[in-house]
Amino acid sequence: MKIIVVGGTGLIGSKLVARLLEAGRDAVPASPDTGVDTYTGNALVQALEGAQVVVDVSKAPAWDEAVLDFFQTTAHLVPDAETFAGASPATTTHASPRPCSRTG
Repeated sequence: MKIIVVGGTGLIGSKLVARLLEAGRDAVPASPDTGVDTYTGNALVQALEGAQVVVDVSKAPAWDEAVLDFFQTTAHLVPDAETFAGASPATTTHASPRPCSRTG
């Protein structure tokens, strides 16, 4: 089972990738360090091809007024890329804070 860890070279992601590899899983980090940019979408679809599971533990590059834009943008780009790459939305976990709207 191919598991893509978006943010997989960061503090949390690198530990997750290491644990998955230790457990014998096919874990692949996807981050700017590996040429994948979830904000621009650069190489994102290619990185997610063949994934059965996508775990998103990415963080914004800076925690300032632009952080909301980062998460709003990546909240749309990552699922769209999963669709194009053939990954099932049901197998995706987003651990990063994602903006959401609530009604009622």
